[in-house]
Order: sequence, then C-alpha cells, then structure tokens
Amino acid sequence: MKQKFYYLSAILMVFSCLSVNSGATSTSKKSSSKKPSPTDHRLRDYQQKYSSLTKRIESSEKAAKQAGVDYRAQEERKQKELQAELKKLAESYSQNRDASRKAIEGYRKQQSELSKLIKERRSELQAQQYAAEKAARDVAAKKKAAAYKAARDAAVKKKAQEDALAKAAREAAAKKKAAAEKIARDAAAKKKTTTRKPSNDTAARKKAAAAKAPRAAAVKKKAARDAAAKAARDAAAKKKAGTGGQKKTPSFPRK
Repeated sequence: MKQKFYYLSAILMVFSCLSVNSGATSTSKKSSSKKPSPTDHRLRDYQQKYSSLTKRIESSEKAAKQAGVDYRAQEERKQKELQAELKKLAESYSQNRDASRKAIEGYRKQQSELSKLIKERRSELQAQQYAAEKAARDVAAKKKAAAYKAARDAAVKKKAQEDALAKAAREAAAKKKAAAEKIARDAAAKKKTTTRKPSNDTAARKKAAAAKAPRAAAVKKKAARDAAAKAARDAAAKKKAGTGGQKKTPSFPRK
C-alpha cells in the first residue's frame, strides 16, 4: 500500500510539472515567432534553457510513462504473488484443518475406549471390594459363632463340674451323717442291751465298747474322707480333660 501511494504521488507530481512546462512552452513559442537579432545573448540563453526544459519534459514524460508501466507490472506481480500466497495459505489451512479433524477424531476414539475401560475397571474394583467385604463379614461371623460356642461349651462344662462337685459333697455329707447316725444307733442299742442284761463284766464291756466306738467312727470317717477325696479327684480329672488342664479345689470342706 505504501509503494502504491508513492507511485501515485510521483505520477501526480510529474503531471503537474508537465502542465506547468506546457504553459511555459506555449508562451515561449508565441514569443519566439519573432526572429531575434544575433547579438541578443539573453534571448539565446532563454532559448537554450527552453530547449533543456523541453528535453527534461520529454524525459519526465518518458519516466512517468515508465513509472506507470512499472507500477502496473509490479501491481500485477504483487497481485499474482498475493494470490499465490493466499492460495498457499488456503491450502495450508485446509491441510491443517483436515489434520486437526483427524487428530480430534482419533482423540475422541481414544477417549471413548478409555471411558469404556474405566467403567469396566470400576466395576471390577467394586466387585472385588464387595467380595473382600463379604469375606471379612463371613470370617467375623464365623469367629463370633465359634467364640459363642466355645463360651457356651465352657459354661456347660463348668456347670457340669460344679454340679458334680456339689453332688460329691452332698454324697459325702450324707455318708458322714449316715455313719454318725449308725454309730449313734449302735451305741444306743448297745447301751440298751447292757442295761437290760447286767453282768459282772459290765465295766469291761463298756470299756471295750467305748474303745471300739472311736475306732469304728475313725474308720467310717476315714472311709467318708477317702470317698470325698476320690470324688474330688474324679471331678478334677474331668475338669482337666474338659478345660485344658485347669484344676479347681473342691467346694466341700475337708475334715
């Protein structure tokens, strides 16, 4: 655009110079119709200047014409170059646009595939998590059931052992009581028989009975104690076999 403006301004200046020079030539032609005298040096100088100006005008006109030709040639060349450049730009834009569209289509295809893979992986992870949680719940439930069963069995065994010990104690107490009652009955019966049939050796019999009664009581007491100890040993053996070897002292008193 700047070159075009420069060319236009140069052409206008040339045409203005031509118009001024043409006016000067017309006036000079009118004045030169009269033949000057050969001794007029000033007129000769004017004529020389006039002829030089005429040559300058001709050269300026030629330069203006050439400038116009050059301008048109440059304009055509620039137009062709511009068109070629625009064509290249259009082709490059079209190629870039097609490449971008293909790249976008490829990226979208990859996105779709990745989205599908992400959904599948999330489903797998959810299934694995659900399976792990279910397995943990099952293990916890089994542990809880086993602990409850073990506690219940231990309570049943403990109650059975306590019942056995209590039964042994009751049996020992009953045997002891029965032995004491038998001793008392025997003593009462002997006393009754001795009062009914007195004899000379009453004192001896009383002494023998008195000596025999403690021995019999001691024997019965020892038998009751041995029976209680045996029952305690049996209960302890059962408890050891049921609770892993823990011993428990019998609850009944030992004499």
